[in-house]
Amino acid sequence: MSLPPVPFRPIIAALLATVAAPALAAGEAPAADVGEGQTASTTGSSQATSIIVTANRDDDRLPDQSGTLIFAGKLGDIAVLENIPPVPSRNLRVALADIPGLLVSEVSNGSWASLSYRGLGEPHESWNILTLQDAIPAVPDMYSYPAGYFIPPLEMVERVEFIRGASGLLYGPQPGGAINYVMRGPRREAGVEGQARMTIGSWDARQGLASIAGSNGQIAADGFIQYAEGDGPRRVNSDSEQTTARVRGHYLGDNVTATLSLDYYQGRFGEPGGLTRTRMEADRRDSSTALDRIRLERFAPTLAIDWQVDDATQVTARAFYSRFERESWRQAGGSFGQVTPTANVIIRQLQVFDTAGVDLRARRDFGGQGQHSVTVGVLGHTSNAPVFVDKGASNADFNGTAGALSRAQRSGDTAAIFGEVKLGFGNVQIVPGFRLERLRQSVVETLDLGLGSATGGAPGTANGTLGNREDTQTVPLYGIGVTWDASQSLRFVANASRGFKPLLYNDGVTFQAGIDAAGTFDASYAFTVEAGLQAEPVPPVRIDASLFRVEFENQVGFISGPLPASAPFGAVGAGGARRQNVGNMRNQGVDLALRLDLVGPEGIAKGENTLHLSTNLQLLDADFTDGVAEGFTPQYAPGHLLRSTLAYIGKDGERAALVFTSVGDQQGADNNVADFFLPGYEVVDASFEWPVAGGFTVGAGINNLLDEEYAGRVRPGGGGGFDPGAPRNFFVSIGWRG
Repeated sequence: MSLPPVPFRPIIAALLATVAAPALAAGEAPAADVGEGQTASTTGSSQATSIIVTANRDDDRLPDQSGTLIFAGKLGDIAVLENIPPVPSRNLRVALADIPGLLVSEVSNGSWASLSYRGLGEPHESWNILTLQDAIPAVPDMYSYPAGYFIPPLEMVERVEFIRGASGLLYGPQPGGAINYVMRGPRREAGVEGQARMTIGSWDARQGLASIAGSNGQIAADGFIQYAEGDGPRRVNSDSEQTTARVRGHYLGDNVTATLSLDYYQGRFGEPGGLTRTRMEADRRDSSTALDRIRLERFAPTLAIDWQVDDATQVTARAFYSRFERESWRQAGGSFGQVTPTANVIIRQLQVFDTAGVDLRARRDFGGQGQHSVTVGVLGHTSNAPVFVDKGASNADFNGTAGALSRAQRSGDTAAIFGEVKLGFGNVQIVPGFRLERLRQSVVETLDLGLGSATGGAPGTANGTLGNREDTQTVPLYGIGVTWDASQSLRFVANASRGFKPLLYNDGVTFQAGIDAAGTFDASYAFTVEAGLQAEPVPPVRIDASLFRVEFENQVGFISGPLPASAPFGAVGAGGARRQNVGNMRNQGVDLALRLDLVGPEGIAKGENTLHLSTNLQLLDADFTDGVAEGFTPQYAPGHLLRSTLAYIGKDGERAALVFTSVGDQQGADNNVADFFLPGYEVVDASFEWPVAGGFTVGAGINNLLDEEYAGRVRPGGGGGFDPGAPRNFFVSIGWRG
């Protein structure tokens, strides 16, 4: 039963007034410089390896520099997960609520992260954002297939860090920015600690987590394992089963630290398919694909070394490898939002990614007071990624015994050199930077029986021409940032940077019914200008505000059907799409954020307990300025994105949070076809965790408290349609730490 309507507009107006009420002057004195993998202060016994070093809630802005990285002249955001109750499952809507403008396009079965930023492209699988775990890429291929298939257990994440847009030149070229999941640990004090948590919830959800960490003060080790399964919010084929594990060993020397990690993840998910708008409004728990499945598996060893050579010099080294498998089974012949005929055969697709990389960096301080710094680095990256497509003999044949349909061999190599210089002149810091990429990408078809070309060549028949594409590019990128500390409580920051989105392995390929793809694609470039300020008018109040403008060239998107045949494309029916470069766009807007301690530690009632309010708002104006989509609004560029979190942080470990999310209207296709329109929505989530005795805690939560009916994403083609947001659901948990 739905609850009575709630007057959201007055709520929104009040929240906006809260943000805008103080004079939007902002700033903060520069944060202390601490080494990468260290923190300015600690909570408990663990510290986290991080690309952005901030220790606790009172220090959740970027330091000027950390380890071999320079953050002066950049704008970024941090969500400190230790300040809210543990987030079970994959509720990124709650976990990322403190990051302004980061859009979570919710996937009902939780199989991957779909994130986008400032309307810079479709959020599907987070293609336009670089996803990192402890500063190391956590995607199949950071250049050619940067899909967000892996999300670490959020209960084991200390905080999530985000560098905005193209200013993340030191991490990679992606124009949408870099997001880093910072895991807990290692333990630095001698001793042993452990924790466990059991969670149950709606739709037979069950989740167990156990972790242990030990140290003698110099040698440390830790590990965790999480298992989760459930039936999911849709009635048919929405189930999931996941196992995530990590084991690490650490050497914690005075001047050198080293960490060897081994990560494993496997997930199996039902794919219930999309719904037409009519079917979704009739029953949001309905499904359209009863047999579609996906399997994801990741094995990733990494080595990280941090060396404090002397007081002025630091060196870091990262070596990483991953084997990622993505295997899917889809019934042939589906259509947009409709039930796929049960008799249709299964098409099996397997993509395998073997990826390796080495990242070396050094930072040197110089000048009379060490007020200047230079950092330089190199990255070598390689991948090998074959793809296999096979046809099943029936709707029960998941092995593809009827024969091969497509084979393609894909590979890529990248060498990058990058650097920045921080020049300090009193209260002003100027930070120019550069990145030079040399990329080679090859995709060669050896078999193509009419499913669409993986390389831009014409689809083959048994005797047809097969595609063969090899691209080599040298791409210079650049940026400059400036900070000015006008006072101890007022800082101005500005940044201008150029980003780059390389061609993807699947540009020019489609294995989905109703989707056509261009024969050739051009790489996309972004130029971002942003100016902001940070202020602390009084100790319990902090304000951030910025204006931004992004020019994005040669956006890769899709034009939705119905579309007539026009060379080199075939006809596309209603609900289908053509994937291609759709044109240049101009996105501009404002980001506002307020952090306010209503009660303690320095609020109205000083004390050890804290009642904390954080609110952020992005207002976005986005348009295509030329190309086939000229005059249209880019997909997934809502006019507003508002989040507010009211959190209680108790001195004895009590946590409670109420999270409000409001998303404006969105277009689901770059030519704004009405069939893909996504109306705006508002969602409220509530949770708590409370200590009881002997290290035990109890927790509970309700997601979508007001049972809002909405959809945050829509996909074209067979099996596509609207993916409805989950109805109101609950969870309860019991935890232990000792």
